[in-house]
Parts: sequence; C-alpha cells; structure tokens
Amino acid sequence: MKDREFNTLKEELNETFSDEYIRNAGLFIHRLAEEFYENRHLEGKVFFSDTIFEYCLIDILVDLARLKHFHDISRVNYVKFIAYTASWCLKRKPFQLLEGCGKEYIYINEQFALSILMQAAGCVDRGTSYLAEQEEELILKIEQIFYHLKYRNTNPQTLELLLLGMQSGTMIHRG
Repeated sequence: MKDREFNTLKEELNETFSDEYIRNAGLFIHRLAEEFYENRHLEGKVFFSDTIFEYCLIDILVDLARLKHFHDISRVNYVKFIAYTASWCLKRKPFQLLEGCGKEYIYINEQFALSILMQAAGCVDRGTSYLAEQEEELILKIEQIFYHLKYRNTNPQTLELLLLGMQSGTMIHRG
C-alpha cells in the first residue's frame, strides 16, 4: 500500500473552503444561535458555549469538505448545509444548561435544531399563513419532528430528507 500524506485539519479545510466561506458559515450559524437564544429569553437559564460551537463548526465544515470531494461537486446546497449544522449541534450540544434552570430546557439543543430546520424549510416565514383548522395538525407534525430530534437517528442524511419533505409539502400547500 502506498504511503498517504495526511493534511492537518486547517489545511484540509483551506483546500476546500476560502477563509471568507469559513468565516461566513460560522457567523451565519452563530447568528441563528444568537437569535434563538434571544427569542427564547434563555439568559440565566442556558449558556451558549462558543468553545463547543467552534467544534461544531469544524465538524460541519470537515463533513462538507469530505462530501464535496466524494461527490466531486464545487458547492454544497443550503439543505445539506443546514442538515449537517443541525446534526452536529445535536451531537455537540453548544447550548448548556445552567444549574437550576428547570426541566423545560433539557432539550434546548433539539429545540434549536428544530428551529433552524423549520426556518430552512420555509415553514416559519412571516408571510406564511395557515388555516385555523390546520393549526392542530401542524402542531402535531412539529411535535413529531421534535420527537424525532430527541429520540431518533439524527444523522445529516435523515435531516436532509426531512428538510426536502418539508419543502415539498410547503410547495404543494402553496401551489
């Protein structure tokens, strides 16, 4: 077997992504996390760990780099990017509970993943409206997705399929 040259992580990422792409990806995900944190009024209950987040970002980018090389593609689409982001946030758990915060925050990372998946699928756009009789069914569907995020296999492939299905459903609904 031929000797293989192994690159450092930084070299691997820099071969695949520009510094600007890496910075923008990190800023984008971090902004989503900040908005989630502020909208849910998590201060004093939950801590967002920038150190854990940095590892999430590295894992996301390494997986996307390998995906690009494997499929010989120049760009990774938004659905894949969000699926990998949600998957790694579920694994690494950048939102950490503070002592005494209450049991309603136990699944805060799953709630974050749900929020970015719903946003990416276009299900929480401000211009989207639902019929009153559909509200109960919609809540049930969201609860089922949340259940999946808490207890099922949440690899990027299943989350990508979930996103594609959600996007198809919104296209059918709007059509």
